[in-house]
Amino acid sequence: MQLPSFRTHSVPATCARGFVASLFFAIFTAPAFAAPPVDAGERKAIAGTPTALEIAPGEVKLSGIRDARQLIVTGKYSDGTVRDLTAVSDTKVEPAGIVEIQEGAFLRPKKNGAATIIVTAGGKEARVPVTVAGLETPAPVSFKRDVIAALNVGGCNAGACHGTPSGKNGFKLSLRGFDPAADYLQLTREQFGRRTGKHDPEQSLLLLKGVGRVPHEGGQRYSATSVPAEMITAWLTEGTKDDATLPVIKKVEVLPGARILKAPSKWQQLSVVSTFADNTTRDVTRLTVFSSSDPSIADVSPNGMVEFKRSGEVAILCRYLEEMLSVRLTYLEPREGFVWPNPPETNYVDKHTFAKLKQMSIAPSDVCTDSEFVRRAYLDCIGRMPTVEEGKAFLADKDAKKRDKLVDMLVDTSEFADFWALKWADVLRSSRKTIQVKGSYGFQAWLRGHFQKNTPWDKVVQELITANGNSYTNPPANYYRIAKDPQSLAETTAQLFLGVRMQCAKCHNHPFERWSQDDYYGMAAWFARVKTKPEPVLGTPAAKNPAAAEVIFATRDGEVTQPRTQKTMKPRYIGTGDADVKPNEDRRGVLAVWLTSGDNAFFSKSVVNRVWFHLMGKGIVDPVDDFRDSNPSCNDELLDAMAKDFAKSKFDMKNLVRTIMKSRTYQLSAQPTDSNKDDNKYFSHAVTKLLTAEQLLDAICDFTAMPEKFAGLPMGTRATQLPDGEVNHPFLKAFGQPARELACECERESDGNLAQALQLINGPTVNEKVRNANNRLGKLLAAKVSDEEILTELFTAALARAPFEDEKKISLGHVAKGMDKRKAWEDVVWALINTREFLFRH
Repeated sequence: MQLPSFRTHSVPATCARGFVASLFFAIFTAPAFAAPPVDAGERKAIAGTPTALEIAPGEVKLSGIRDARQLIVTGKYSDGTVRDLTAVSDTKVEPAGIVEIQEGAFLRPKKNGAATIIVTAGGKEARVPVTVAGLETPAPVSFKRDVIAALNVGGCNAGACHGTPSGKNGFKLSLRGFDPAADYLQLTREQFGRRTGKHDPEQSLLLLKGVGRVPHEGGQRYSATSVPAEMITAWLTEGTKDDATLPVIKKVEVLPGARILKAPSKWQQLSVVSTFADNTTRDVTRLTVFSSSDPSIADVSPNGMVEFKRSGEVAILCRYLEEMLSVRLTYLEPREGFVWPNPPETNYVDKHTFAKLKQMSIAPSDVCTDSEFVRRAYLDCIGRMPTVEEGKAFLADKDAKKRDKLVDMLVDTSEFADFWALKWADVLRSSRKTIQVKGSYGFQAWLRGHFQKNTPWDKVVQELITANGNSYTNPPANYYRIAKDPQSLAETTAQLFLGVRMQCAKCHNHPFERWSQDDYYGMAAWFARVKTKPEPVLGTPAAKNPAAAEVIFATRDGEVTQPRTQKTMKPRYIGTGDADVKPNEDRRGVLAVWLTSGDNAFFSKSVVNRVWFHLMGKGIVDPVDDFRDSNPSCNDELLDAMAKDFAKSKFDMKNLVRTIMKSRTYQLSAQPTDSNKDDNKYFSHAVTKLLTAEQLLDAICDFTAMPEKFAGLPMGTRATQLPDGEVNHPFLKAFGQPARELACECERESDGNLAQALQLINGPTVNEKVRNANNRLGKLLAAKVSDEEILTELFTAALARAPFEDEKKISLGHVAKGMDKRKAWEDVVWALINTREFLFRH
């Protein structure tokens, strides 16, 4: 029997496509790095007709044989745009012989004296004075500044190579050079020093393998004429000396900083300059590791040349030794014939979203239909579909403000509190496996109560962080039963309320962010004095009663030691510095005040980004809890504005939800246009996503009018009201209900799989509800209403709309031909459940 086929025009076919973003260093491959054109015609077209050339730095002073400078040539144009012309300009020096101009306008000293660099491009000329001095003074290579940096550039000490904890082929280096002393011993003492032969430096394995002169599993890591090879060769030749005390790095700058480029200028040369504590400066561009936040948009060469492959934005992470900075670059390719439609703006959300779309030459979709909006709003805000009566009433309402009024109504329902308590209970890891059944019920009720009362979110977090006492009578104290040691508490707190993943900094400085081991253990120090003990139960030894509550309390002693330095760590505000806490003061109280301060941008941004993710389907920063310079937001202005408004509203969660849902951005159609069909980043159209496990089960229950009975809970309990994920319902597990073992939204799986298909096609949950004689269909048939009325109610219950004419014709025709009318209607119900329009939020 052929089942009816329904339209899915409002849900694009790409809705089920999973997207996984990953950043990795391809240690065993030779990537195709950025390379500007060599054809004279192309170079001339890129240069165009600038009004002026600007060279950075404007004056060059080279001191000593190891010094260098990377020039950056910028063309300025009459329309206000700029282009990087470094790679397409002609450069010469007068008089010759003072400096060498290497590929990419990289200057090296040749002879003491003064000269002028003459740069020409696009018919314009610019001059830069150069002074070279001190070439007669010995300039020994620094192991810590030069050799370690060279190994970084080669990737020799990366996690996929010799920086792995066990090393490779008997050769182990500290990860990304964070322990130079250990690396020096490895290189000069292990294997009898054969890797760094002093007697014949040019035959040292360290050099031969790095430049590819002998077989090496990792392949060639740098060319023989590169700066890294030069530094390693010189260090070997000079006798593999270690450093005396060196001035520390004071700051690192990346030039030219953030920049917006327009076609045809899709290249940008970067320059990295380090300033040391003795106020000396040094160009370290060729000793810096560069990486792109999105290689599909732009690549970067080892020399710092960025090349865009398509229109978009990237952050280029620049790492010199342990110092990391990122620079944001944007490349625009204006579309031929593009005209901005100038859509109306409801609030600041639209202002900043549309400004970004206009900049990127992406037109937003039209607003969604009323039927799409009412279903989307109910599902996103309170976790369920509208009833038939609610859907019909909204569609019949002629009030121009009906969408705003619906949002205002939804945030004040009890179901809003249920649904948002579920979201936070997931990432707070409320589960009977860790806090017992009584604890999970209490934690859920505590969260729900705060959402119902709309308690300012800073107060909720402060209550959680400072919680003491019995974990049953004071539910937020369960936070300290779920994560018990200072390190786990530091990681959880940073990830949930600052949007920072600090786990990598536990063993070594973070490889892609500025967080160090000191930051990690300084964060852990806030929780060093938190203790727990079992609550005694009359007649039962506490240690033998696993269901007993625990008592949380703070002591006056307890410290955290940084394992590498053995230093006792003071509590630290990450990103700010050490905190001064009075000896008898509970450290957590001080942390809670700083954590939730309106001046702490981490807190506001992480919370608004998480709420945006739940309402819009994707975070402004994605993943939602991974704020870092190398993972930039797609719209800084929008994120900043939302964070400021959230703090200004005194952390009003309902106001935040209302602001987002009332925006035109939230109400855009999910149907992409020719202009935005390739956009999955800037919210030019609604994100389609599979309903969560709890939403989908409740939706099937509501559509069929057959509630689910959960073990130990009263009939009528919705899946979104479950206290934890240990009900062990097969349908919920198949559709990704999290086990609440990770403080991460990523634990909730949303990708389609075979188990889900089996549940929908022939699973007991769906079949029993479709076939039950007392379900919605059975009541309609018993009421002896017309087939057309039955069909209209089924469509309204499932999709919040009436059937289209072709759907009506196919469905009624199928029922008319059926030998068993009840079974024919069951086919229609089953088919509706299996449409993308039902299964997805759109």
